[in-house]
Amino acid sequence: MSPVCPLFAIWWSSLLLTDLHFPGLSTSFLMVDVSNVTCSRVHLVEGGGTFNSSRWSVSICQPSNIVCSAVVTMGAATTTMTVDLSVLSSELSVEGALDDQCMSTQFSLERCNLNVKVNKIGTAPKVTLFEVMKPVIRTWIEERAEKLLCYGQLPTLGEKFVKSTVRPEKPSPANDDCAMALNSSAVLRGVSNAVNNIPLVRGAKLTAQIPTNTTFRFNATLVDGMVVNVYDDGELSPAVRSLLTMIKDALKALSYDSFLGNVTQMLSAFNMTTAMANVPDAFSIYVDMSLRGLWCDEPQGLHCTIPCSDAVSLQNLRTVGLGDWDKVINNNADELVLPRVVDFLNSALASNCSSAEDRQPLPLLTPVETRDVPPMEAWIPATVLSIIIFVCGITWSVRCHRRNPALLTDGSPISLRRALLEDGALLTVSLVAAVLLLWSNTTTAATLVLGERVNVVEFTLLSRTRTLYNAGLGFFAVIVFFFSGVYPYIKLFCILLCTVILQKPRHVVMQIVDHSNKFSFIDTFAMVAMAGGLDIHGVADVRVRVGFYLFLLATILTIIAGNYAMYAWRHNTSVRNVYICRVSSDRNAPTIDFVEMNDDEHLNREGKGAIYNKVNILLFALRGVGVVCATLCVVFMWFIPCLHYTVGGIASIIQPEPRDLTMFDLTSATPVVMAACLLTTTVVPILFAAMYPKYTITASWCAADALAVACLAGLLQLGNFVDFILGGGMEAVYTANAQLLWPMWLVITFSIFQWIAIVEYLFSPLRRLWRRCKLLCTPVQ
Repeated sequence: MSPVCPLFAIWWSSLLLTDLHFPGLSTSFLMVDVSNVTCSRVHLVEGGGTFNSSRWSVSICQPSNIVCSAVVTMGAATTTMTVDLSVLSSELSVEGALDDQCMSTQFSLERCNLNVKVNKIGTAPKVTLFEVMKPVIRTWIEERAEKLLCYGQLPTLGEKFVKSTVRPEKPSPANDDCAMALNSSAVLRGVSNAVNNIPLVRGAKLTAQIPTNTTFRFNATLVDGMVVNVYDDGELSPAVRSLLTMIKDALKALSYDSFLGNVTQMLSAFNMTTAMANVPDAFSIYVDMSLRGLWCDEPQGLHCTIPCSDAVSLQNLRTVGLGDWDKVINNNADELVLPRVVDFLNSALASNCSSAEDRQPLPLLTPVETRDVPPMEAWIPATVLSIIIFVCGITWSVRCHRRNPALLTDGSPISLRRALLEDGALLTVSLVAAVLLLWSNTTTAATLVLGERVNVVEFTLLSRTRTLYNAGLGFFAVIVFFFSGVYPYIKLFCILLCTVILQKPRHVVMQIVDHSNKFSFIDTFAMVAMAGGLDIHGVADVRVRVGFYLFLLATILTIIAGNYAMYAWRHNTSVRNVYICRVSSDRNAPTIDFVEMNDDEHLNREGKGAIYNKVNILLFALRGVGVVCATLCVVFMWFIPCLHYTVGGIASIIQPEPRDLTMFDLTSATPVVMAACLLTTTVVPILFAAMYPKYTITASWCAADALAVACLAGLLQLGNFVDFILGGGMEAVYTANAQLLWPMWLVITFSIFQWIAIVEYLFSPLRRLWRRCKLLCTPVQ
């Protein structure tokens, strides 16, 4: 045997085959013609076979039963004769010479031993000639079967097999009138691209083409050949058992119970001891699937229908690279295998139609409509309202300046130009941010694209909130909706209220707003994290759209507006500074004299500085340690995997290995998102640890806590989200789960200490507790 030719071996304890058709098998001897051979039952007990391109052998060790029928013609008499016979211990072996393509060039019989016993002979219709000849036929079969097979049929069949060629492919069926070509449908083109982009699946490369207007061609190429043990010691191998279990669960989830029952019945009929295949070189298998009567209601072919009956046909089940097996499969598979598969597919499709329907939607994921521009009824009122607010704000600013102007350090009022410039800039930034938020909340932020062509899932604020809520993720739905759809507008309102209207930029509300500005990044981080769990490159890609970038820009503008209002608006004026002053008694000279500290106050502070000098050094050292720890907490996630994604169900065949991703992996596809994440979750947190609370502006940009909330609330519920998107009970088809790895827990730890520092700065609970303890511990004088 050539070392590069395929080898198949099988040993069984019981093998039951039913309804086998051999339309090409016919023979003639004397005046009798035999044709259209079918076997309704082939039950082989304890035997085996070895098949390769140079030697095929089959042996039966225990009595077996075969029931076959054929059309028998003798002269003018024709009947269908059924023979029930037992096959006793028998053996058959043939050899052949090979060429470099593992094709037989010579056929020879090595061993042939056939022992049969006829149990029953039946004819339909009954013909007197054949009824009379039944005893003769019984004796002739029992005595001449071995000679007829070994010295008559096998040499003839072997010679024909050597000289035979592969049948040409069947042409694709013609398209119906008014039906669309398959390649005109965006959905079908997306399916084709998705299949072509699937990575190697257990060593097989899958491809899909649309060669004609009515036909798909699906091809699987095993690039490294195949070595597989299907059965071992009477049990399915673990790999095959796992694959069959996944297929069975997926068929059950898809409500294909009838096919599941047929498969289970078929498997129970094969009691194998050992079955293995060894194909050393690459080989391919392909099949053509045709769709009849495809209609689409749009030029893009997004929403298509097919007939309820006989919509699918299969032909040209072929292999390439298996040597002689190419002839066996290519010349017989269309008649032996495909009709049953076609019947199942059409019956499954027909079950989706009611008796009154003659067409049904194409059974694929339904495309979704996307929107990159908000509806007119949203942006026109928003624009008009923004103009009104701007005019009212400027008018109010002028009124406040005339009644109670802000004073500079020398006591003189600021100019009207400065007041208008500062208030106008704050109003402009705030209103632009509000319009951008409205734009992003009413358009599509991202889509899940099938095969780089068809949008099958959209992500908008309302759709995400509704989907998360319906999936049982009410807490996360409330967080996303509040911080993405409500809180940004509240922030902008508070900013304008505390500055332009109340003239109190250091109000406690402003401080809270400034410190919680960054929580609007939760939606951005959640989108990045979910994209990592859903994305299968080239098959199902998460694509960010304009609305997502506008939301990110609006979030940054709201933070900038809060920072400007908190630290720059009316800078160095009486609105912001608290003065210790002495007012002159001369009412005609409204001057302000700043009170200087006396010598006792200087001595008191110097004394305190001397007392706490060592404490300050200790605090400085602790701050340095804190900066190092904060750096380690937020840097590791960029270089060490921080999120662990797993895919289950049938989808695990496409993506069998779990994915451990770093933040760089998650954001590298979108440079803008990467820059924003790097700034807010790494650079600023390090600055926060070094400068807070002296520079409180770092708190508004330190979004490590927003990333922690997004991961905790979103990724841990990713499985429920996917389950809702696909529908209930689809776990056998596709599941997605995520886990936080230790670098992300470091980020969560940093976020906890971050908020301890913020709460202490704003409300001083620890300092108050320390003073109270100190008072309690101080002895009464």
